[in-house]
Parts: sequence; structure tokens; C-alpha cells
Amino acid sequence: MVRINLLPVREIKRRVKAKQQFTFFILAILGLLIFLGVVGFLQSSKAGRLQQELTNIKQEKQRYAKVLRQIDQLEKDRDLLEKRINIIHKLKAESSLTVHILDEIANRTPSRRMWLTTLSQDGDNLQLAGMALDNRTIANYMENLKESPYIQTVNLANSSLKTFAGRNLKSFSLTCAIGVPAEKKEPEIKIAN
Repeated sequence: MVRINLLPVREIKRRVKAKQQFTFFILAILGLLIFLGVVGFLQSSKAGRLQQELTNIKQEKQRYAKVLRQIDQLEKDRDLLEKRINIIHKLKAESSLTVHILDEIANRTPSRRMWLTTLSQDGDNLQLAGMALDNRTIANYMENLKESPYIQTVNLANSSLKTFAGRNLKSFSLTCAIGVPAEKKEPEIKIAN
């Protein structure tokens, strides 16, 4: 006896398998869409937070911009004040320079062997002219002037023989560089930053 199975078992199994695959495919697509939705939402909220932070930083920058402008102005004012204070100290030191130079010249000039006829100061330069008994007196006078802390250099500009009151005397001219000695200079004031 031969049996014939009229039920299409293979066809039914194939249809069931196809339904399962279709269901799995639909679930995979739904899972992917849900995953992409969650990622999109997280990225959107992160972008919103970053945008809010950017707005906050811009507002803070604007607040600090005023302070930075004030700091820049204060630094400019401080530099200007430092310059003014240094100029005042320089003028103060230089104002007493002429008095010290005249005192040094008066104390170092040998009154019995020479006398000065002219004395002129132009900034840091001093010109002396006078009459002396001999060249040795002029040389000693130049050495005495070099010992002064206010006179840096002494140079003989010229020396010539000149008759004065029936005597042959030496006429001379000196040029000197003058300045405030290093230990006498006022310290420059620096204002701390």
C-alpha cells in the first residue's frame, strides 16, 4: 500500500520560515530605527548643551572684556606714571649736579697757581678756560678734576703761551664730561604688576 501525503509540508515549512525571516527583518529594522532615534536624541541634547555653554562663554567673555579694557588702561597709566616718576628722579639728580660741579671745581682749583676765566656747561659737557703759571699746574689740575666723582673725563682742548701783566703764563682750555656718580643716582621706581 502506498501512502500519499496530501499536505504540502515542505511548502508550509517554507512559508513559516519565510514569515520568521520577515518578522526578524522587521524587528531588526525597528531595533535599528530605535537605536538611531536614541543616538539622534542624545546628539541633539548634547548639541543643545554645547550651544548653551557657548552662549554662556560668550556672555562671560563680554563681561571680562570690560575688565580687560580697564586692566589695559591701568597698565598704560602705570607705565606713564613710572616714566613721570623716573623723569622727576632724573631731574632731581641733575638739578643738584651743577651745584656739585661748581663746588668740585672751586675746591680743586689751586688759587695761587691758576685762575679760571670762563666756565660753561651744556648738558653733560663742561668747558673751562683759564690761566696758569706753567704746564705742570695744568696737568695737576686735570688730575685733581679726574678724581671728582662728578667729572668722568677731562681733556685738554688747547694750551698756549700768553703774556699777562708782564709775565709769560699758560692759557688753557679744558673740556669735561660730567654726570651723577653711580652710587648717588636715585633708584628707578618700578610698580609691581
